[in-house]
Amino acid sequence: MRTKIKSSPGHNKTSAPCFRIPNTEIVKSLKAGFLAFSAILLIIFFINLISFFIGSNEKFGMDLIDFLLAVTGFLLQMTRTLVKSFIR
Repeated sequence: MRTKIKSSPGHNKTSAPCFRIPNTEIVKSLKAGFLAFSAILLIIFFINLISFFIGSNEKFGMDLIDFLLAVTGFLLQMTRTLVKSFIR
């Protein structure tokens, strides 16, 4: 008995090699920015918690400056990832 192998024709794309869908690049950069925001906020939270337990701070809390620092990390990482994806 002989078996026949059927193969499907390959898919050819006719787009430019460096062109990417901007939506996916924006989503990737937003994910990276959110990860940076979360990491910076967690680091600040644990530093405040440790300083409260060892007694160097009398009260435990997050200030507006802590959130602004985390937002700055979000913006920097998002911009870095977005620029890096378009340079490639």
